[in-house]
Amino acid sequence: MKINVLILILILISFEYSYSKVKLIPFEDGDYMGYKDKKGKIVLPARYRMAEKFSNYGIAAVADDSGWAYIDIKGNVLIRPCHWDNFPDEFCDGLARFEKDGKFGFFNQKAEIVIQNNYSYYSRFSGGLAAFCDGCKKEYIGEYDFYKGGKWGYIDKKGEIVIEPVYNIAYDFEKGKARVKKDSCWFEINKKGKVIKTVK
Repeated sequence: MKINVLILILILISFEYSYSKVKLIPFEDGDYMGYKDKKGKIVLPARYRMAEKFSNYGIAAVADDSGWAYIDIKGNVLIRPCHWDNFPDEFCDGLARFEKDGKFGFFNQKAEIVIQNNYSYYSRFSGGLAAFCDGCKKEYIGEYDFYKGGKWGYIDKKGEIVIEPVYNIAYDFEKGKARVKKDSCWFEINKKGKVIKTVK
């Protein structure tokens, strides 16, 4: 048991060292940004419209001519996240959303896809669950978009359905409760999908 703990500690130390050794720092050059190392040497030329700091997981959010992306320390595009209000989707419960072929999925803080793009829409995770929509469509009011129609349910962080998609509308969980609409009635449900109370 002690050997396993020691191996884990050595792996974590090696992980932190590998990124601290090649720590990259954003810099500006006119209207564009790139990355330098700690000695000031340019590692990634200024070709990004925006460039955020690298995380402890070795990825950074950048905006190029194709939109937002997460890159590694070599500048390779790992994944393109969803973006809202001109910023990449934030990580909630350690996961953020991406969209591909008109459907949403989730990736982790290493830019690894952990939940495939299976449904028309996912909300952010909140309290370990995320609402999803099966069959909804994107609509617009002016420059703002939203998703309407279909049936809504909830998944866990493994991507497994924990509450079946039977609702017309489903909001995020807060303090263990979520508001949902089924037919013309509003309810509050718990994380098992049990109705706590009817909402007028």
